[in-house]
Amino acid sequence: MAWGRLSLTRALVLGLTLTLTLTPSPFALADPDAAAAAEADPVPSAGGSAEGLAYEAIEKVDIFTDNATAAAATPAASTASGPLPAQTPPVEGWWQSKICSDTFCVFTNRRVANGRGIALVTNLEDFQKVERMENHLNKGENKFHESPPPFAETEVVDKGTGAVATKPLRRGKPLMSWSPVLIVHRDVLRDVKKKDRTFLLETAVSYLPDTTREVFNRQRDIAGTGNPKSIEQILLAHPFEIDLGYPQTSQQGEDHAKHIVNYPEVAVVQHDCRPNAAFYIDNNLSFRATVARRIAAGEELTISYLDPFLPRAKRREWVKKHRGLGKPCPCEACVQKNSFEQLKKSDARMKELLKLQAKLKDHDSRDITVEMIDRYIKLFEEEKLHIRLGEAYETAAHNYNYLGEDKLAKKYADMAVQAGMIEGGSESNDVIAMKIMASDVKGHYSYQYTLKRLGKVPK
Repeated sequence: MAWGRLSLTRALVLGLTLTLTLTPSPFALADPDAAAAAEADPVPSAGGSAEGLAYEAIEKVDIFTDNATAAAATPAASTASGPLPAQTPPVEGWWQSKICSDTFCVFTNRRVANGRGIALVTNLEDFQKVERMENHLNKGENKFHESPPPFAETEVVDKGTGAVATKPLRRGKPLMSWSPVLIVHRDVLRDVKKKDRTFLLETAVSYLPDTTREVFNRQRDIAGTGNPKSIEQILLAHPFEIDLGYPQTSQQGEDHAKHIVNYPEVAVVQHDCRPNAAFYIDNNLSFRATVARRIAAGEELTISYLDPFLPRAKRREWVKKHRGLGKPCPCEACVQKNSFEQLKKSDARMKELLKLQAKLKDHDSRDITVEMIDRYIKLFEEEKLHIRLGEAYETAAHNYNYLGEDKLAKKYADMAVQAGMIEGGSESNDVIAMKIMASDVKGHYSYQYTLKRLGKVPK
């Protein structure tokens, strides 16, 4: 349910962006004459908005044709010698810059999320979707849920800087919640040439408020290698993704507006293919992390930055490529110390799990048994897939109910609700659906579904 849940989040984000509007708030104009003109004439110009926010009109030109045009756009800019010097947008609210490459431009808002600020590198239409979410972005809690947080930064073998629990943590304990500071359209990394996208990304980060930019820049050497990462490397190492929905002019089959989102405080939490913390992105685009299984004092706090169902070889290569130290994944699921036999058993369990999952999720399966469902749940537990138990329990609840096992269906529907709140939040579609099922399993569409199709409904 955790990875499937992201698509639900994207759908909810799309719904929000189609209906929400901004609440007007004060802003500061860089030019006092412009401020006076705004008071005298409240009607927005071509470069303004109906809410009275000051915009810098976008010119659809490629500013990166040569060094001269790049320098003209940002006089102090230089990517040859490292990050751009910090710069300040001309307004505190939403600002559309002229800093573009093709359809992708830099957008900022320094006041959003109580001054945390946000920068985007995206197209105009997707920027406008985020702009309409300002009230939701402002709901970000931006905190560790304990002060001080129940973990400390330390050096982790083969990983670099990580987080280790300073006391025992129970399953279900909230850990942190953060609003995004950088949103980048995925196509920027694919379609814009490297020099230009580096300029766009560095410029966007340079416009963040000072304290936010300092926190962001800590990610540049989070692995402790002494070789600073580029912003692109940071994004690829922490590939949190949102989907803002189809563009209005989309053709059938066109991709959604997928964006990589950065939450800099999360960078200290390292990757594990069988992590002890789950996370999700809520309807306010906030990152939320929760303990997924009991964590002992002194144990490393981890999340999974990729699909834990991927084959071990692919997981190891992804970590080697993107996680900073140039080595394959060192987690227990990938490197069983002194026991290649244990790795083979893990691979066999995953193969069996995926085969059972395909059968259990096929509504037309006619040979499902209680033993199959029991085995499916056991495999999740043996593989320590605690961040995906919501999905497992939901699948089990439906299949038990297909077979008329209403008591087991009720048990696992309740468990799916509890796990789903950890993995996707109380407002996720999966949690709501399981609450409905748990309230009346015999009245649910799934009750005796398979038995009815096989003509085996008891008299």
